[in-house]
Amino acid sequence: MNSDSSKADIDIDEGNTSLSEAYKRLSIITKTIETNHDELLRIDDDIFRFGNQISILPEQLNDIQTEISLEKAHIDAISLNQNVLKQNVISLKQDIENEGQIIKQEPDGTLVWKITNVREKIYDAQSERTTSVYSPPFYTSISGYKISVRLYLNGDGSARGTHMSIFLVILRGPYDSLLKWPFSYRVSFCLCDQRTMIEKNGTVQPKHIIESFRPDINSVSFRQPCSAMNIASGIPKFFSLSEFNQPTNENLYIVNDTIYIKTLIDFIGMPRSMLPFIFNINIAFPLHIQHKLILDEIKRREEQNTN
Repeated sequence: MNSDSSKADIDIDEGNTSLSEAYKRLSIITKTIETNHDELLRIDDDIFRFGNQISILPEQLNDIQTEISLEKAHIDAISLNQNVLKQNVISLKQDIENEGQIIKQEPDGTLVWKITNVREKIYDAQSERTTSVYSPPFYTSISGYKISVRLYLNGDGSARGTHMSIFLVILRGPYDSLLKWPFSYRVSFCLCDQRTMIEKNGTVQPKHIIESFRPDINSVSFRQPCSAMNIASGIPKFFSLSEFNQPTNENLYIVNDTIYIKTLIDFIGMPRSMLPFIFNINIAFPLHIQHKLILDEIKRREEQNTN
């Protein structure tokens, strides 16, 4: 009996131990399940929250795109304003320079145009920052045509990089309704040889660069202006750049970083052979004396040809 009881007691103890271990394992599994359940609930909350965030992403993206578009428009507006201001500064600078550029303007179709800072203007033309410069406007007479001269220091069109280009520009003037159109008078330009005039006496003939053109009366450039100015027209290959851009000590035309260009509108049909004489007349002479010198020279040549 005692041995059977002991055996039974042992079996009960082993059973209790197994139950205890099973309970412990069950408790661990239960905690794991609870932990996983809590984690699943957290994940579910995250998924719900992310789902909400994803749902508003298109709206946020649209807002961002709108903001970017507004910023771009703002930057474009600033850039446009900067360009306008830059052009205004260039225009103002040109106006200031123009104040000192006209050396002599008479109401007879002649102009002496002084251009300063030539080397800088050549660089601007070569870099295409400012390809051309305008002379101050002038009138051919007190109630005449209003015109300007446009100079390309590095050439224009097919002459770019090889020749200086020079053009006449017809501007809208206050007396246009009373003038004869199209504009048809011969135009002559003279790039002045400064060194010969300064350093030599009157026996040496200056090496002025003189070129002329007669307007094409069928061109819109010489019709009565419908806007502020007509399209410039003139002489694309006025002077070779290889000769114009000589070193300073050898350059006849750029002296003290300055050049002079004379313009003559011929209203009376003078012989072209008279142009060197006219462009050599001292601009300090009063207008009536210049006219007398020209008329006397024309008469002298006619008499010489007759004899």
